[in-house]
Amino acid sequence: MRAILLTISIALPLLFSCLSPALADDSEQINALVRSAAEQSKAAKSEVEYAAIISICEEAQTLTLPTEHEKYFHQLQAWALNKRGEALADKAAAATDPADVAKLDEAALADFDAAVKLQPKLATAVHNRGVSLAAAGKSDEAIKDFDLAISLNPNYPNSWFNRGELHYQAGRMRQAISDYSRAIQLKPTDAGAFNSRGNAQYLSENYQAALADFGQAIRIAPSDPLGYANRADAYSDLGYWERGLQDYRKAIQLDPELARAKQGMAWVLATCPQSNVRDADLALRYAAEAAAQIETPDARYLDTLAAAQANFGQFDEAVKTAEQAKTIATEPHAIQVEERLQLYRTEQPFREPAR
Repeated sequence: MRAILLTISIALPLLFSCLSPALADDSEQINALVRSAAEQSKAAKSEVEYAAIISICEEAQTLTLPTEHEKYFHQLQAWALNKRGEALADKAAAATDPADVAKLDEAALADFDAAVKLQPKLATAVHNRGVSLAAAGKSDEAIKDFDLAISLNPNYPNSWFNRGELHYQAGRMRQAISDYSRAIQLKPTDAGAFNSRGNAQYLSENYQAALADFGQAIRIAPSDPLGYANRADAYSDLGYWERGLQDYRKAIQLDPELARAKQGMAWVLATCPQSNVRDADLALRYAAEAAAQIETPDARYLDTLAAAQANFGQFDEAVKTAEQAKTIATEPHAIQVEERLQLYRTEQPFREPAR
């Protein structure tokens, strides 16, 4: 999910003129807090600096405030809470310890929620709360926040993109494509949105549209391996084996550690029906490297390794690897792995059908 990094300007309220006695007693302190808050908000960038602004706002709200100052401090506190939430979310993204990540994500969500309660129409905070809710697995609540963020600010592309991501994850491809398209309309240079829409188009069997989106993503970001890997997957699935291999090679050239490109390339090199395309040595090498790179066993990567082992003539190893893949595969992948297992047990490699 994409976070938002925007600043907002909060106009200083007018200084005091004619005040009631109660207000006059606090006027000097209030003006000092206004000046301090305004000065700090100009340069604040860290969690600590945003916390200081929040403290100023909380102190001000213990005083008797004129209406315009009360509104000012509420707006400023909401802004600072939202910015502190963003800083916490950034720290969570960089953290490696799961406990630290969970703690920081929870704190970020609390800040975004507090900001929205203070300023329900602050679109940035609503959007960010949606991102945090999505990260916490609360997709339905996140969708509602993205709906609201879009209604408050329909011209912010990340709200459309992130809602599209949730539709995509839920299998609602038509809605995902619609949201990605709006994000692209608002930001035509967003390679990530083209990649995501391409994936949704492909799953919707809009193959030419998918290839066009991946191609546009590559044109926008030619140094990003993701577009090449996505287009390679599409080419390979459609039977354009050599085009797929060309894109896999480019993706690996750009990122030698990109496991998904190695896995895709290994699959083609091991299972292509055209003997002149297959390469048993290279397929086994890439399949083994890809499987070793991922942190937890993945059925697709193990399935590819088994196919490469069988193509190399290592049928006993292929059977063991495929059996492991089958135990963690979901339907209908598990059925496909079982069909390949039958081949390996009779010492036959798997071949993709000619297309």
